[in-house]
Amino acid sequence: MQKLRLFSTILALAVSATLIARFGMTMQEKEISFLGAVWNDFRYFTIWTNMLIGLTSGAIAFGRMPPQWLTAGLTMAIALVAIVFHVLLAGDDPRVGLDWIVNGMLHTVIPIAFIGLWLLALPKGRLVWRDLVIWSAFPILYSIYAIARGAVDGEYPYFFLDVGNLGAAGVALWVAGLALIFLIAGTVLISCARRFSRA
Repeated sequence: MQKLRLFSTILALAVSATLIARFGMTMQEKEISFLGAVWNDFRYFTIWTNMLIGLTSGAIAFGRMPPQWLTAGLTMAIALVAIVFHVLLAGDDPRVGLDWIVNGMLHTVIPIAFIGLWLLALPKGRLVWRDLVIWSAFPILYSIYAIARGAVDGEYPYFFLDVGNLGAAGVALWVAGLALIFLIAGTVLISCARRFSRA
């Protein structure tokens, strides 16, 4: 338990430092306040997921174990964040310096750390199939939020949510596809969790 709390403390601090650095870079890039940078960056699913991982890790560090549906759902979400980034978005990434470090933390290091934490140390024997409903709703609710923000300020966080370019039907297909991916990934996750818990 002490090792779990220590690792969770380190992870929570790493997430906090990464997000603060990210907000600081946004402040400089857009010449806005810190709160303005936080508001700007909270249009991204990556930021939401990493923030929730930081809060969850912090809770574990203080000896409070979050519900299993939450830790498992975050494991799946951050895994998909990493996969989608490296498959669809990374390309020839021109980032250097601190920007490269922060991006690597958000999309690679933190995902690997939290997935490893869940696989090796967190309880997972009480997951049930109805958890799939919550997990599949997450990308849908996020997409509604991101599209609504984009409709107001014209900035869409990801190309597959850009209603102006893809149209409502095109975006709806992408969102439905993401929800289906979460559903499939969740099914695999629960199956693996049950096998792990029996081992």
